[in-house]
Parts: sequence; C-alpha cells; structure tokens
Amino acid sequence: MPDLPTTKDALMARIGDRWDALQGGVAPLTPEQLERPLGDGWSTKVHLAHVATWERSLLGLLRKQHRGDAMNVPRDLWDGHDTDAINAQVAVAAAGRPLGDVLAESAAVHAEVIAQLESMSQEDLGRPYSDYQPGDAAHNPNPVAGWVHGNTWDHYNEHIEWIASGLRG
Repeated sequence: MPDLPTTKDALMARIGDRWDALQGGVAPLTPEQLERPLGDGWSTKVHLAHVATWERSLLGLLRKQHRGDAMNVPRDLWDGHDTDAINAQVAVAAAGRPLGDVLAESAAVHAEVIAQLESMSQEDLGRPYSDYQPGDAAHNPNPVAGWVHGNTWDHYNEHIEWIASGLRG
C-alpha cells in the first residue's frame, strides 16, 4: 500500500508533485519522441491521453456522472468492467489524434481535476464512492479519496515509470 496522503492539503501537494514529475519527464521530448512507440507499444502521446482520459473518469465520478460517458467510452464497454478493453480503445483513439490536441487536452483536463478537487472539502473526500455514484449496483462504502489517488498521483507514477523505461529501452 502506498503512503497515502491523509489530508486534502497533503493530497493536493502529492498530486502537484507527481504531475510536475510527469510533465518534467515529457517536456524535453521532441514531437518525434512523443509520437514514437515505446516498448509497451504505446507512444508517450498515448500515455498522456490515457492519463487524461482516466482523469475525465475521475471528474465524472466526482460530478456524479456516468464515468464511461465522461471518458467517451461506450456504456456497454464501460459496463463490462474490462479495464484492458477500455484502455485498448482509449489507446487506439489517442494514436490517431494530433499531438497538439492531446497535449492541450492533458493540460485542460488536469486543470479541471485540480479545480474540482479545490472545490471539495476534506469531508467530501472521505465520503463513500456510492455517494458519488449512487446508480452503481452494489453499495461501495470506500472513501472516494481512493479513486482520487488512483486516477491522479498514483496513476501518474505508473506512467512516469513506463515512459522512462520505454525511452531507455
């Protein structure tokens, strides 16, 4: 289990730190490097689009919207709960998008996430997932902060490693 922030301020600091690390890792790359497939088959551009798409999922969650809709993922795909299939569709769509669009979306979605989180209280972050997604079939009592962790700083860390490894490899 990672060292989880226990306050909103600590969470926001962790998100900022890890976002800066992700951006710092990709900032020096040329457009050609950003578009070149890495060892996992995804380009850095696709990794950035993937992160932005899952941040959109987080926004949908926190805004009490259908998360698949927020990600532009068909409901039948989302409702199948097959993360690999969802990620594959996201990757295919991202690969065909212009680099500038992906970079702009990444920055814009992240700014939306930060604004959404800033508008929330510590108590909001401790509320159950099911308070935000009451239409889900099973009640989920786990704090929504876990999804914030998983779709922000913890997710950035995964992709920082994959991108760095792919660029070395």
